Formats: sequence, C-alpha cells, structure tokens
Amino acid sequence: MWTYEHSTEAAATAEAIWSCYQDVATWPEWNAAVGNVELDGPFVTGTVGRLSPPGSGPLPFKIVEATENSGYVSETEIAETVTLRSTNRLTPLPDGRTRIQLRVDLVGPAAEHFGKSFGPQLTAGVPKTVETLARRAEALAGQP
Repeated sequence: MWTYEHSTEAAATAEAIWSCYQDVATWPEWNAAVGNVELDGPFVTGTVGRLSPPGSGPLPFKIVEATENSGYVSETEIAETVTLRSTNRLTPLPDGRTRIQLRVDLVGPAAEHFGKSFGPQLTAGVPKTVETLARRAEALAGQP
C-alpha cells in the first residue's frame, strides 16, 4: 500500500465543505486531478459512477462511505491491480473553523509500483486540492 495525507483549516463550516463534496460537477474547479465526475445516483454510500482525470477516459468510481458533514471515502479503479482510495474527513473546530483532511491510498498488488511512478504526482496535487477546496468553501460561505 502507498499512502499520502494532507490537512488544512478552513474558515467555513463542515456543512459548506460538504456542499462542495456533493456538487460533483464542480470538482474540477477545486481538484486539478479531476476532469469530470458522473454519479449514477445521489452522493451517498454505495453510489457508483465514473471519474475522468483531465485528458483521460472515465474510470470506475464508487462512494464507499458518505457521512453528511463528516466526510466520505471513494475508490477509483486505476487498473485491475491498483485502486485509488480517497478518504476525506471534516472536523469542526471550537473556533467555528473546520479541519479538512485528505488521505490518498493506492491499494492492490501493484500499489507500490504505481506509488513510485504516480505517487509524486499525487503528492504534489493533494495539498493544492485541500487548500483550493478550503478557499472555495470559504467563498461560498461568505468568508474572506
């Protein structure tokens, strides 16, 4: 398995961030690794769909767990031997801010191989994704 994690604090509520998660049509605006997401149902546990990285074809995508205003876990099948698991957690803080945590895991027999070749790209993109999501949620919530 290969793992990378990043977190930041946002001046937005968990509800504001959750609304960004639910609106998959806007994911490409805050997640540079996503060109398009299509779900075959609502943003809830068990819903499947397709996720297309920029310039690539669609990959099988599934919401493995979704807990409103707390976070979600998704899996994207990159190849038969490796899956990208994305764990997104929201933690409300006493000052009204919210900690956004994103952990990405490559799992499966080829995880180490993909981690060596694809890992640096993932590592570079995760902090930007979390920071951009925080700024988007703050703007939607009317925060500076």
